[in-house]
Amino acid sequence: MNLKKIKINDKFYNLYFKKGVFEPTATTSFLINGFLFKNPKVVNKQILDLGCGSGIVSIVINHKVKDNIFNASDLNQASLDCATKNFKKFKIKGMVKKGDLLKPWVGNKFDFIINDISGISSLLAKKSKWFANIPSDTGIDGTKLTISIIKDSYKNLSKKGKLYLPLISLSNTNKIIKIAKKTFNRVKIISENKWFLPKEIEKHKKLLEKLKKSGKINYEYKFGKYICFTKIIELKN
Repeated sequence: MNLKKIKINDKFYNLYFKKGVFEPTATTSFLINGFLFKNPKVVNKQILDLGCGSGIVSIVINHKVKDNIFNASDLNQASLDCATKNFKKFKIKGMVKKGDLLKPWVGNKFDFIINDISGISSLLAKKSKWFANIPSDTGIDGTKLTISIIKDSYKNLSKKGKLYLPLISLSNTNKIIKIAKKTFNRVKIISENKWFLPKEIEKHKKLLEKLKKSGKINYEYKFGKYICFTKIIELKN
């Protein structure tokens, strides 16, 4: 395990990191920014960082809004090792647990759940550098884990609790939105960002076309470039 500089927005964070831990992407920044935009002054709240990786989401939010309790979980032991050390390094109040999705938190209630668990087609995840040495059991349309969290999160949300998660166009976002609206009274898109596909994915043109044609993913193709989007959504009852 070594210290590594991770950049989120315009600030570098010196985190403990090792092989097999998910490295933050632009989507991680979009998720953090979306949460802080909606909750710039939260205090004394219970926050769950789901799919915590190195703990970067909790660390950045704690840097911006103090005096909250951050709880974090991940299925990956390497991530837990790093998150535990990083929580201690940055003096984060809370605990780190190992487990699948919401299973470690049975009986616990949170004011906010922030989900950064992967949500792209498993066929594309295998082609990307994002998930190198990291499992991504998301299903061909990329919705499996996200929908599971949406359906189960009510058990872990306080009365006025909110769930935040990214919708990535390399998954069936329409399917996710439909399930979200059936599960929560209010579903709001709070930000949208567009980005270009990395080269290691865009070279798989036939696979991309097949997935889009079957409605499993979406993208725009302009000027020889694949343009995707990430939307951050807020769900509450």
